[in-house]
Amino acid sequence: MSDQFTFTVTNQTEQTITELWVSVDDEEWASFTLNESGIPSGETSTIVWAEYTNDSPCEWYISAVFEDESETESALFNFCEEPDLTIG
Repeated sequence: MSDQFTFTVTNQTEQTITELWVSVDDEEWASFTLNESGIPSGETSTIVWAEYTNDSPCEWYISAVFEDESETESALFNFCEEPDLTIG
């Protein structure tokens, strides 16, 4: 069985996060599958990286989409140094 790498996302905004997107180069994006309720305001969720990312670099751009379809600016985040991300 291979290692599963995870990180947490804490939503400190007033809206539910409905989508999370990541990119190594800020150009080609991939989404994480969130549960049906997304990440509600004030909640923390554990996200599992896909196995194909195991040999990827630590730094990824990340962006969140909210229930009103607004989104955050993409931000570079080092998931190896700090696997706990707060949005808001």
